[in-house]
Amino acid sequence: MTGWKRYIVVWGGVVIAAAACVLVIPYMFSSRGVIGPTLLQAQSPIAACLTLLAGLAAATIVGAVVGRLTNAVVGLFVIGFGLGMLALRFGSIQDLAFADGSLPLLALETVLWACAVLGSTLVVFWIAGPLGDFAADEEKDPSSSRWSLGGAAAGIVMLPVVWLMARSELRGQTLAATVLGGLVAGMLARLLSPQTQPRLIFATACLAGAVGHVIGAVVIQVSTADGMAAAYVASTLPAVSLPLPIDYAVGSLIGVAMGLGWAASFLHHEQEGEAAPSTASSNQ
Repeated sequence: MTGWKRYIVVWGGVVIAAAACVLVIPYMFSSRGVIGPTLLQAQSPIAACLTLLAGLAAATIVGAVVGRLTNAVVGLFVIGFGLGMLALRFGSIQDLAFADGSLPLLALETVLWACAVLGSTLVVFWIAGPLGDFAADEEKDPSSSRWSLGGAAAGIVMLPVVWLMARSELRGQTLAATVLGGLVAGMLARLLSPQTQPRLIFATACLAGAVGHVIGAVVIQVSTADGMAAAYVASTLPAVSLPLPIDYAVGSLIGVAMGLGWAASFLHHEQEGEAAPSTASSNQ
């Protein structure tokens, strides 16, 4: 699908996925009266988790349909965009700090988000099918599967990028930092593993956020005994702890999708450049 039809399908899917995610807002309020900032520390964690799972399931179906009409990476981008509209409404790490929040619990929630991202990724790839522009697919070439973990490991670069970019807890800034981190992770994964379908990199980029929250918990334990609120006031929270779990999920879906697309374009042009001399020599 190309041209205006593709744009209609993609952005129509974005609107529907965003609507499905935003509908769960009434169940996301915390004890401070703000939306979020986490699910496990909401007024009703079970209701928050169940309704968000329903919204994510609906967005995943939309993303799978879009992926079937375009490709799987575009479908995952649609899911991420829908979640991003919800994430922008969430409170920040400041609200969590002054509600006696827990960074270890935040790390656990980020792990759960990584599992949800992996589930959505597998569903979209199952319905949409493998990406056709990869040099080889592991189902056809089992030897290429040994590179899959190498590509997935690129998700760890999410942390240094977030550390450089997240200077405050402002929602737009933390989301932008994770999207940029996901973009770099996606590009690196494609360059490291050009022959393997990128089914794991989306989840591992999100999982890196859990490592960031663990780092924050250790820093708080070492620097102050007064808890997360004191660390926030003293500005000793590491930058990698500022994004929320949903921020890392959105950044991994949107950013990695963009990074894979950009890297694919780069590799495509490189191959064209290599093919030109051989064509010229054959003409001679």
